[in-house]
Amino acid sequence: RSSDLRELTRGCRCETARMMQNMSAGARSAGRGISSVVSSRAAHTMRSRNNPVWVQVRALSGFRIHVETELPGAEGKKVNFADAKRSYANKTSFELARSLMIFRVCAVRPIVANASRLYRLATQTMGHGLPDSVIRASFFKHFCGGENERDLMPVMDRLSSNGVGAILDYAAEADVAAAPRGDHADHPDYHGEAACDANAEIVMASIDAAATAAARGGQEPFAACKFTGIGQPELLERLSTILCSLNASFARLDSEGNGKLTVAQFVDGLHKAGSTLTAQQLGDIFNNLDLDKNGMVEYGDWVEGLCPSEAIFTAPFDPLEEPAFTQLTDGSFERLTREERVRYSRMIARASRLAEYAASKGVKLLIDAEQTYMQPAIDHLALRMMQKYNTESPIIFNTYQCYLKDAPERVARDMERADRQGFIFAAKAVRGAYMVQERRLAAERGYDSPIHDTKEDTHACYDRVVDQILSSKTSEGADELAHKAAVMVASHNEESIVKVVQRMGQLNLEPKDGIYFAQLQGMCDHVSSALGQEGYSVYKYLPYGPVKEVMPYLLRRLEENSDIMGAVGKQRLMIWTELKRRLVAPLLGV
Repeated sequence: RSSDLRELTRGCRCETARMMQNMSAGARSAGRGISSVVSSRAAHTMRSRNNPVWVQVRALSGFRIHVETELPGAEGKKVNFADAKRSYANKTSFELARSLMIFRVCAVRPIVANASRLYRLATQTMGHGLPDSVIRASFFKHFCGGENERDLMPVMDRLSSNGVGAILDYAAEADVAAAPRGDHADHPDYHGEAACDANAEIVMASIDAAATAAARGGQEPFAACKFTGIGQPELLERLSTILCSLNASFARLDSEGNGKLTVAQFVDGLHKAGSTLTAQQLGDIFNNLDLDKNGMVEYGDWVEGLCPSEAIFTAPFDPLEEPAFTQLTDGSFERLTREERVRYSRMIARASRLAEYAASKGVKLLIDAEQTYMQPAIDHLALRMMQKYNTESPIIFNTYQCYLKDAPERVARDMERADRQGFIFAAKAVRGAYMVQERRLAAERGYDSPIHDTKEDTHACYDRVVDQILSSKTSEGADELAHKAAVMVASHNEESIVKVVQRMGQLNLEPKDGIYFAQLQGMCDHVSSALGQEGYSVYKYLPYGPVKEVMPYLLRRLEENSDIMGAVGKQRLMIWTELKRRLVAPLLGV
């Protein structure tokens, strides 16, 4: 209770007095460290009356005490996020000192805000040699796994020794909006079909590396794939525009708003839009779209029947290429060109090859989320892959960015589609990685920002999405496929992680029941370590690749996570505490 804490620290200068005064709900800020300067060593442990949280206050290095939380998890386990000695046991003192330096630099807002400019200026004046060497020895070493698969193995072995797995991701990035059309010289994105083939080979190599690490006793293997690495970003944007057109046309035909069309609604709607086809002709088209032959065309049927998949807009769609359909889509529909159809078919072939290979190796494949103007196409393709490969176990995971206002609705829609079509739903939940770009683009193009207005709204959305998936696994009437639904909780937010662990206990879900945790390499190591040591399935997102090609990833992470970088006080304190302990321990003979 807050009264106990105030009594304990009475007469002392408290650095976080306001936070402690707000802990009236029994250490409500579970998982957050609170440090105070005290004049003597003290130790005290109390049990919260209102929440099932143990709060321990203990002296550290004689002058600082640390309030740490231990949350009972599934099977009565306690997850302690504040044991510095245990968390950093597999890191050298040099690595800890480097981490401390990097976090201090990242806390300087002017450096973070101008990082891209500073790097560009450095490479323009000195070339890539010296700047890349400095980056390689510092930020790259801290946040990345290496430049190639050979570099990854020792990093993965060290993580595995702490109960932590690795998600391998070749960190080349693309952005349609970041450069003029046809000119992406500043981005390692689309450089032709040969480059896409080469990127697919790199993902294959990461699948091999993940399988090898698992065979040596590691966690279940994961690898990551970006569609912008294996296809043209502009093509994904075009496909997304087509999907949005299909969505608009379906909404206009769905007069009852229940997500289903009857043949009468379909025929009547198209006739009202000006179709010259007969009722019989439109009825034949409807029957082709009714994939499960239940007399209704659901939204999933509509998209799968009309959206490019294998053959591009084949027989079912061709008759609708007339003014009636153009009117339904507000004139925004435009067919793919012949060249685009060829590129699309090649992208599908690469994605299918990667999915087949991952499934054959027992490796789970995470499809990364990207900017919203490409995401509808990525969602559609990821769900098609899920339908094909997630029949017995979750292999393909789609990523949902919870800073987007529509995330819960999209997850609910896709879970319903999985249930209806008989495949296992698998998701990676993230807060989001393109907030700055998305808000800038919305302002430039004159539409409402798709991003939540506040961090609190994003946090609430994230927790809601994860709980949707967890609850579906144990809901009344859930079948075997629903029980196998999987979620990766990719978060650095301790409160969200604490809630998931609590919810697992409430639902009697085991740590290995298709529930995974993940953090970025170099971030929240104390959280990853604590979860791994308690038997939870936890991973580090391990980007790799040549420094020059990984720089856009590093700069974006620095920009998008500036709030996190500037608020790693607990992590810095824990690192400093462990460094001091290592320095003092030999002198004391301990």
